[in-house]
Amino acid sequence: MRSAPVHRGAAGNTAVFAGRFVQGRLGGFEKDMKICLTPANLEAGSGLTHAYFPALAACCGILEYLTALYHGNTRRVGWQQIANFAERYLPQPDFHRDTVRVLFEAFRHPVAHRGIASGVWVDRNHGAGRGRRLTWKVSADAKRPACEVVAEVGRLTRDPPWPCPYTHRVHIHLRGLWTDIRDAANRYSKDIARDPQLQANFEACMRQLYPV
Repeated sequence: MRSAPVHRGAAGNTAVFAGRFVQGRLGGFEKDMKICLTPANLEAGSGLTHAYFPALAACCGILEYLTALYHGNTRRVGWQQIANFAERYLPQPDFHRDTVRVLFEAFRHPVAHRGIASGVWVDRNHGAGRGRRLTWKVSADAKRPACEVVAEVGRLTRDPPWPCPYTHRVHIHLRGLWTDIRDAANRYSKDIARDPQLQANFEACMRQLYPV
């Protein structure tokens, strides 16, 4: 197998290197998503399933990565910075700031630490959503919007040790999220070629990832 050219064949040109670097990371992300969303038989043999939360982790991970490159800092990436990236590159109003906050606080963090989201997540934000009790449904399909918070009152009774009330449900459609992120990465990689500030931010991030 042929090896990749040194510095991705960019010959010191940040604009060229940045675009190729983003496309390379996007290729790895898409490979992971294809694996995660390939149907697999349930152990009981009654139907098919997917690697839902590894796929969601991959989506959140590349959003954080792209945001770090966009802002120029890998160490200070919170939902606010991701929301800024989303405002420019992800479909609006699908990914407004509250949706991005819920995606990362209710899903990214518990999935990173426990491998799965909480059964019910209580929104402790000081804004209008304070006190919401959110459960979820994660699907492998491509429906839009890819992430949506819907008012739905009910009680979880099957999994928890006691009935657990909720007021909202978050619907996440993984193929839709995958497509939205892919399109965002493509737009961002094109913008780098013509925006000196984005190039400077990208280079600052590279110096953190690959210190001299």
